[in-house]
Amino acid sequence: MSSQPDMYLHIDINSYFATLLQQETPALRGKPLAVVKDIGRTCVIAASKEAKALGVRTGSLLPIVKKTVPQIVVVPADFALCWSATSKLKTLFESLSPNSELFSLDESFIHFTPLNRLYESPLAFAQKIRSDIFTVLGEWVTCNIGIARTRFLAKLASETASPDSITEVSTQQEAVLLASAMCSDACGIGHRLEKKLAALGVHHPYQINFVPQVDLERAVGLFWTHQLRLMAQGNEPLFLRRLSQPAQPMKSVGRSITGWRLCSSEAMIKRTLYNLVAEVAHKIRRMHLAGRQVSLYVSGGDQQWSNFITLPHHVWHTKELFYWIYEYLYQKWEERFPVIRLAVRLSLLESWGEIPHSLLPAWQKDEAVATACDAISARYGLFAVTAGILARGHKIRPEVTGFLGDKQYQFL
Repeated sequence: MSSQPDMYLHIDINSYFATLLQQETPALRGKPLAVVKDIGRTCVIAASKEAKALGVRTGSLLPIVKKTVPQIVVVPADFALCWSATSKLKTLFESLSPNSELFSLDESFIHFTPLNRLYESPLAFAQKIRSDIFTVLGEWVTCNIGIARTRFLAKLASETASPDSITEVSTQQEAVLLASAMCSDACGIGHRLEKKLAALGVHHPYQINFVPQVDLERAVGLFWTHQLRLMAQGNEPLFLRRLSQPAQPMKSVGRSITGWRLCSSEAMIKRTLYNLVAEVAHKIRRMHLAGRQVSLYVSGGDQQWSNFITLPHHVWHTKELFYWIYEYLYQKWEERFPVIRLAVRLSLLESWGEIPHSLLPAWQKDEAVATACDAISARYGLFAVTAGILARGHKIRPEVTGFLGDKQYQFL
């Protein structure tokens, strides 16, 4: 008896940020929504199904959108709402299968093969998932589900299907899917790779099979040549295969912000840097980590500057991390220019349990204060208690990134 081939499901919620806002606020349903990070921002980070039908896409500039789609409704993102929904989805998928893998904020993979005795077919399982999502997130939330022998093909199937659909790809249909999908639809082929492939006359993943090895290596290098060959056959590239491996310990935690306009105010820059540092310190402390390499990056217009220091000891207090970021690194920046983007990072992270703690009274006092603040933040949220520099005015709140680079922190 021949063994059954592996089957994977890829579940992707349609227009996640916008759909959840429409679910939460019925008055927004059926309207074309452009979601921005905050009021005043000009970059669309998500669009509703209605807006996409009118040509609005992620990354569109709001002034242009308003000219072409005057009926567009602009709404700020609700990151807390999205994270709450993602947590519910994670709980739902884990209740259905021990082999679920959260891929991004609104996407998951489920390995169906271990479940084939529980469900009549992958299609029947997909129908149950869609029904359960409807129950958990609400009647306005729809999803695409792709079913195929690899994660890559399952995701490609769901990405290229119409909204609110289930698409099953048999082995006989794989070549058709690979030949009809655009390279931009394929997970792993970003804008730069897409341009390099287009220069070779490749616009569909299946065409990669016919590019001579030497030409492909010259265009994209040996590593990506191998990964693209796998994709062209519907097999999984390395970054998808790694989903089934245990999560690796985090080596760095960073936070960046891009403002609305160029800023030269020293007071505003100092406040913003403290805001970013406070979030980084909160995250590493919650994960019981500490780091030794402190980095700062600033940019504005066509100018940029960065610096870092590798310390002989570990830091994990907001107060000390801010000292190294602002008093040490920032103050060394001599040729100042107006900035629009600031980024801080703490790297070379290790577990608290693997490093010595200071016995100095001043450090012990800082640790006691930080521990008390951690307890308050755990109950009431970040910035429930903070330094005077953030006491008044707008605070930069944590954002949930689409690809969940900080999911080890988020799911603690």
